[in-house]
Amino acid sequence: MGPVLRMSEGDTIYDYCWFPKMSSLDPDTCFIASSSRDNPVHIWDAFYGDLRATFRPYNHLDELTAAHSLCFSPDGCQLYCGFDKMVRIFHTDRPGRDCEERPTTVKKQGQGGIVSCMAFSPCQSLYACGSYSRTVGVYSCEDGELLALLPPRHQGGITHLLFAPDGHHLYTGARKDKEILCWDLRNPGRVLFSVHRSVNTNQRIYFDLDPTGRYLLSGDTDGMMSVWDTLTAPPDGQEEVLQPHLQFRAHRDCANGMSVHPFMPLLVTSSMASFTSWVSGVQPQN
Repeated sequence: MGPVLRMSEGDTIYDYCWFPKMSSLDPDTCFIASSSRDNPVHIWDAFYGDLRATFRPYNHLDELTAAHSLCFSPDGCQLYCGFDKMVRIFHTDRPGRDCEERPTTVKKQGQGGIVSCMAFSPCQSLYACGSYSRTVGVYSCEDGELLALLPPRHQGGITHLLFAPDGHHLYTGARKDKEILCWDLRNPGRVLFSVHRSVNTNQRIYFDLDPTGRYLLSGDTDGMMSVWDTLTAPPDGQEEVLQPHLQFRAHRDCANGMSVHPFMPLLVTSSMASFTSWVSGVQPQN
């Protein structure tokens, strides 16, 4: 298969995200945001590959600075951008440099480090930020107030985090760290369980949940894909390492990208060398 579109950024791409309200029936909603080193945030047309808009974040020295992570708000009206000890929020209908600034550290208190990833709760007005300082902060959407700062349980900087559909559980993973942790946000700081995968790289290795939130899936640096059944976690709340429900080889090298279809039994995985589609996580499709 060959690409139908190519959008060329100026340098190494740090992050990208799709508009959450995208519908192929409405071309105006089909766009993607991207951030790259020493460049502003760009909005690209997903039908024609044209540049639609540019958001220019500036630091305290009035110098253009690149966003390390991107995440649209659930309604798509705002674009959250992660920086060193800072989240900047742009309104998607107002390109340019105007933005709201929300420091994650105030008077040396709060969450330090570069905000490397972000995610929004599916049922509450809050969002989570992971940082390379190995911490995860939970914030209010209304004013950016820090609601909880999870302890640094990971060995490396946070590279990916994901809310469960019920909004009560938050999954986090880190660079050069074999654990994916499941946090109980009803009791911040408490880990319900963990799962292990091989992560011997600083690459961002994604993980995902099936639409019900029951199955957790992730690749690893050995090219293996693992599936865990979260319902096998001990009901007494004692932290435990869950064993894989299913494992299979997806690639010959690091399987760092993966995504579960929102309603069909399909899984897409990617590595540095290949891109594969699977049915029910078992059989490849031609």
